[in-house]
Amino acid sequence: MQHPFPNNSDQKQVQSWAITPDATALEQLAKGIWNCALQTQQRPLVVLSTAGPLIGVRAVLEKHRPPNLDPKIAFLPQVISFADWLEAAPGAWKFPKKQSDLERWISVYVNLRKHPKLKAWFKAESELGAWGLAKSVIAACDILSEAIIPQLHDQLDHVMKCGSMDIEVWGKKLEEVLEQTIAHAYPELSRKVVDQESEVLLAFWRYLSSAGDAVFRKQFAMASHLEAAKANQQNARPLIWVQTADPKPIDREVMAKYFADYVQYARVVEVTLDWQSVALWSEALAGENDAGELVELNEQQAQQLIANIKVAPYQNWHLIAARRFEELAWAATKAIEKHLIDGKKNIALVAQDRLAARRARALLARLGPALKIRDETGWKLDTTRAAAALNSWLELIRAPKEGPSASVLLEFLQNPFLDISRCIQKPPEVCIGLVAQLEDILIASQAKSGWETFYMAIERANAYAANRDTVPNEALLSLLQFVRARHHAWQELNLDCSNAYALLQKNLQDTGMAQALEGDAAGKQLLEVIDTFDLGATQYQKVAMHLPEWLSLIKSVMEEASYEEAGKEAQATLSILPLSSTRLRTFDAVVVVGCDEQQLPAFSEPPLFFSDTLNRLLKASTMTAQYVQQARDFSQLLISCASVDLLWQSKSKSGEPLRPSAWIQRLQADLPAWKVDVAQPDVSHGLAQPLQKAVTTLDRDLPLPLSMSPSAYKALRDCPYKYYVRSLLGLREAKEFEDGFDASLAGQSLHALLGKFYQALKTEELKADSQINHSTEARRVWMEEQLFIISEKEFKRLIEGDGRVLGTLRDWQKQIPSFVDWQLQREAQGWRYHNAEHKVGFDLRFTGPHGEGKIIRIEGRADRFDINIQSQHQAEVIDYKNQSMTKMKKRAEHLLDDPQLLIYARAANDDPAAAHLQGYQVERAQWVSLKLDIKRDKKLQRSLEVEDIAELMPVFSEQLTEDIQKLWSGKELTAFAPDGVCKYCEARGICRKGMW
Repeated sequence: MQHPFPNNSDQKQVQSWAITPDATALEQLAKGIWNCALQTQQRPLVVLSTAGPLIGVRAVLEKHRPPNLDPKIAFLPQVISFADWLEAAPGAWKFPKKQSDLERWISVYVNLRKHPKLKAWFKAESELGAWGLAKSVIAACDILSEAIIPQLHDQLDHVMKCGSMDIEVWGKKLEEVLEQTIAHAYPELSRKVVDQESEVLLAFWRYLSSAGDAVFRKQFAMASHLEAAKANQQNARPLIWVQTADPKPIDREVMAKYFADYVQYARVVEVTLDWQSVALWSEALAGENDAGELVELNEQQAQQLIANIKVAPYQNWHLIAARRFEELAWAATKAIEKHLIDGKKNIALVAQDRLAARRARALLARLGPALKIRDETGWKLDTTRAAAALNSWLELIRAPKEGPSASVLLEFLQNPFLDISRCIQKPPEVCIGLVAQLEDILIASQAKSGWETFYMAIERANAYAANRDTVPNEALLSLLQFVRARHHAWQELNLDCSNAYALLQKNLQDTGMAQALEGDAAGKQLLEVIDTFDLGATQYQKVAMHLPEWLSLIKSVMEEASYEEAGKEAQATLSILPLSSTRLRTFDAVVVVGCDEQQLPAFSEPPLFFSDTLNRLLKASTMTAQYVQQARDFSQLLISCASVDLLWQSKSKSGEPLRPSAWIQRLQADLPAWKVDVAQPDVSHGLAQPLQKAVTTLDRDLPLPLSMSPSAYKALRDCPYKYYVRSLLGLREAKEFEDGFDASLAGQSLHALLGKFYQALKTEELKADSQINHSTEARRVWMEEQLFIISEKEFKRLIEGDGRVLGTLRDWQKQIPSFVDWQLQREAQGWRYHNAEHKVGFDLRFTGPHGEGKIIRIEGRADRFDINIQSQHQAEVIDYKNQSMTKMKKRAEHLLDDPQLLIYARAANDDPAAAHLQGYQVERAQWVSLKLDIKRDKKLQRSLEVEDIAELMPVFSEQLTEDIQKLWSGKELTAFAPDGVCKYCEARGICRKGMW
């Protein structure tokens, strides 16, 4: 039912006019505004309580502009949102300085330090939790400030009646009024709130509120507009106030008083929404009473509700249920695609289910630039890749002085906004693959955290490269030094808000991130957010903080900031928006995701310090009010839109059934012909042909290896397919850092310290006066002391980088007495250390696929060779294993499949000169455990001898030749490894052996 626009009246009273929020709502509003313009022969000022319908109102006004309009009236009435109207207040630049959200946070946070009990009460002991508590305190203080606005309004009215004042003098007077009002209201509120938390909150509100708060500046702006109207009564324009949503009781009271004052100088028309013919549920029609309870319908209203449902265009409403989340997103995407195919240009996606809406958006991105997607749900800035890049730097500088974890370091170095070339002052071509190489080194070394650990890993990798006649990559050290220097600067900083902001800006410039972010839409907005941390002109610039506190503040600000997408021209537009943003807006079609009983309606959490009852006492928003408003918004959406698709997920994550929203169920009871469609995903049918065997044939153009390491040969013995994928194709599984501390670097350190120890032993033995040559006990003491000293030195740097390595050192030091016993036992048998870490190998001759002679080099690096001084020609090869004796025994059971020691023995015997073993024959081999379980192994057996090495050598040589010839033959390679090998095989995703 449409109501006529009220006629102009000489009586200075606020006029009310109601419009029906259906498909014609904007047209009704536009005609009423033009009617006001014609009646008053003035350009009306139209203020909307929310900004959502702004563009639509302007467009409809232009469409319905009456002909032959008096030229004195502007082309269009001025339409403005309430927030913009407040900002445009006369003399606003002279109002008390507006505090930014950041300044208010810091102000509250500083005072929270004085109330540690408050942080404990609300479980906000962490830095991030404390900032969240500060935000909650501010929100609660704003509610308290709004509660006293009616008293403040009376005071302001009294000030204004005293005559016009200079704006600066007026501002000071306003501050006095504010202080007096708060002081007067405080005791009354204190009596109503008795719990300790709220008492502390009231203390915050009493001493932290200022004239610069947004709540009070709003009243100053309204008073300024009122003063301007009073000063220019002859030309004061009519004010049309459009209430697009039910106001809070306190706002209704404040605006009613303001309109009563404003109407003394100009016409005021208050436009509200009439839900009589639009409401589809009782709560949408009757609303709530003053006590905050839902109103029961009277007989007339009940009949009206039944009539509304009967004439409702339910044929345009499509109920769609999807079983799973992905099906829901696909169903929403298909619905939108169908509307686009039907030629609809302006489509809305109402995101009751935010995750499903995000997924549907990703699927719709396939349509390219033809579809403009505008997200109005508050896409947070911290979800963009620009924010992720900054966050990677914040996480790095948060790391302790010893250094970050490898994961944190690599995440920063891999961010797309980092200019590595700028960082290390090297040409871009030198930086190609640099981070990937660093990642490989750190993972291979299992260097998990600490600067010193990273340096050691790189230095050893460079030393390894130098020993193999390749060029070490010094740029890696330069990059590490660059990052470490900036991390160190944060650790040494006596941080306050000013110098922290300056250092962060310098970091962004040094790393080239500032320039890269400037060229990115989200990055540019991120830089603007960072600029708000420049508190140089405020009292907060020297507020001291701990580094974690300041970093948590940055993250909190990024979480609050919304990313605004740049507009672009397109053939169609999809607006992703909340239900509340559909008010008085027109769309060709609407798709609503999340219409289940858990998500529709949706309620915002009440302020931390206030119960729903206290909110009602303070005349703030309540759960009941939100429920009524959403019922009305949903009614308006269904009645006013030409096509509405209502989608929900019919099964929860746990598999429990989910029903549609209670509102939908109530409509279904009255509309039996309104049926639910079940979303059916597109299914493709095909006949599978499973593999019979995992086989492959060597590519003819693939060059076969001219050398092979012991580990590569083990891979060949495990499974030829594994060797083909790993060693010939060069495919590697992406490795990660395992949980806990892996002893890779520690194992290398053990090898290094044992080498240094035995060299020191050799040197000591050459001294004629050394006691170790004459006394076994002295030799034992010296060995233990030296091993302890050398171990401490070798592990010192590693421990500085990663404190967890200290445990590995202590475990090893517990084994030193046992290790020395083993060494002395060997010496009693005539064995002496000869050399270590020596590269040995031999040439294997075999026949190629066409009968031609071929040669392949088999070589590796032996851990240690010993010689026997009691036998002129006997030598032994030893391999250190950071394994228990149990694992070594299992290894010995399959010696021919893991013939590392046999390869070293044959290499030394075939070429003694290269192994520096002239005149010696390697006839013995053994593994030595560096990880003996001293508590469980009663016998303290440290080594495991390889028996019958002389008998095994011919068998091994024959096997090796046969395997190499098969590899070079070009025949099919069949996967045959046992499950124990396949479980950890890098090629298991390609091989599919488990399918046969």
